[in-house]
Amino acid sequence: MKRWLLLVALLGLALAAPLPQVYDRLEATLARVRLDNPTGALAALDQAQGLLRQEAEGLPPVLRDAAISNLQEARQAVLRKSPVDLEARLLLVRHLLGKALYDGFFTAQGEEKALYLSRLVRATGLGQGAVREVAGLPPEEARKRLEGRYLALMAQDLAQALAATSRPQAYLALARAYARYLVIQDSQRSTLKAQDFIQALAKVSGGEAFRPEVQEIQKKVLAWREALRPGAAAPVPKPQAGTPAPPPAPSPATQAPSLPQANTPAPAPSSPLPVQESPQVETFYVASWADPALRERLRRVAYDLGFAYYQDFLEALTQTQLQLGLATAALGQGNQGEARAHLEAAFWNFSAKIEPLAALVNPSLTERTLRALTRLTQAVGVRAIDVFPVYEALEELGRQFRTGPRETPWLDFRLSLLNLVGVSRAVFFLLAAALAFFPLYLIRLTFGGRNVYWNLLGLAFLFLLLPILAEGLSYFGSVMAEYGGLPWLAALANFSIGQGLLPYLTWGFTVFLVVALAGAGLRGIAAQFGLLKERGAEVTASGIESKPATTLTSETIVEWDEEF
Repeated sequence: MKRWLLLVALLGLALAAPLPQVYDRLEATLARVRLDNPTGALAALDQAQGLLRQEAEGLPPVLRDAAISNLQEARQAVLRKSPVDLEARLLLVRHLLGKALYDGFFTAQGEEKALYLSRLVRATGLGQGAVREVAGLPPEEARKRLEGRYLALMAQDLAQALAATSRPQAYLALARAYARYLVIQDSQRSTLKAQDFIQALAKVSGGEAFRPEVQEIQKKVLAWREALRPGAAAPVPKPQAGTPAPPPAPSPATQAPSLPQANTPAPAPSSPLPVQESPQVETFYVASWADPALRERLRRVAYDLGFAYYQDFLEALTQTQLQLGLATAALGQGNQGEARAHLEAAFWNFSAKIEPLAALVNPSLTERTLRALTRLTQAVGVRAIDVFPVYEALEELGRQFRTGPRETPWLDFRLSLLNLVGVSRAVFFLLAAALAFFPLYLIRLTFGGRNVYWNLLGLAFLFLLLPILAEGLSYFGSVMAEYGGLPWLAALANFSIGQGLLPYLTWGFTVFLVVALAGAGLRGIAAQFGLLKERGAEVTASGIESKPATTLTSETIVEWDEEF
């Protein structure tokens, strides 16, 4: 038992790895992403997403979500066989992790600082000279030195973008400069905005003239470098509406335009104009429960998402629920791969189209729903009944959008239970199934005599423990299919009571057998001990004589588990 508890504790520690260790694993995983092996690349990208969702406890959620979004875009680049787009997306992922390592370096203590700095250098390509230059410096001086190195690299990237002979080369150089900017964008000396890079990238991928925008970025980078020189006063950064601290890196990262494709037009950059100036915003209906300020915010977000009408939002909500329904059907058939694909589609649809609006109405329920969807997309041993609370949460979010927020304690509790889905729940049922063999062994010793009634009672105990054994077997199949490389064992998941109607009816039938066998066995035992008068009369009428002797001899002693 102690060994099992130790194993569970080690699993819990593994799921909360420090950020440097998370980057090491992510780096090793991304190294397997190559276009010459698309299947392996897609598997590596899926593994990287799971790593960020389940183990990156030290990564801020906003950076984690942006990195996951770019990994999803990298999947599309693999499917399109676009090496430039793939490299750009992986650059953004590494530098988003680099941003977290950069911030962690200034808060780490002792030996941890060296760990963060070494990973930062690898993630962002600073070079080992940065380690020697920064080691041992005060935090403010170290920050200036690192900023200077990033700005020098950005200047080189921008020069390459201007001198590029093709648009893909210019796009990749500009994306590299943008990725470096994401690491140091919190600097008080910066007058750059992420929107500057996004607009330039959109013009590159859209076939428009982009060099004037790149030259403007160059000027701002030069001014930033001048401000870092000793004796220079730090410029006051321009106010950026709607740009709070912590840094807004993930939002621009997720909005970076796609690479230029022959058949795919590049998406336009986000509009810097206020949303209320668009005539479409007034067509989006918001119920009267919302105050004017909230109503305006909802309409602005809806316009940013491309929703001209309230029905567009309902359509996105319905599409997400449809993916959940398809995932439930696939789980009921034991098709874990197809179910995961539908769950991932539901997750991306929810995070991209539903969450921004729903978070303004009920942020806590929206966060729980997103967390539950994230859990389901990566957990092992997901069952059909696990999807139902998420489906109900989407229905509740749609209702609250019409009628206003309200408390949903029962739904919140059911969503919180989904945190147990995965390794913890699988270990629990595997442990329960393994321990069930011990009482079965004791039952065989206790009720394994020649008395038919005791045997009936032992058989009732067997059927009572049978669902536990079946559940453990189902999770054994799920774990081996996920981690053991034996996908055909995933079919054992159909033994779980949470999979569908057939396991449920089978469980009900075993309960009926437990009641019937236990009732017959206990009735017979009670009659043998003379607790039932009618049974005693039947025994007397059968012609068996009772000896009047009051002294017990060896001939009159009856074993406790034998027939009279």
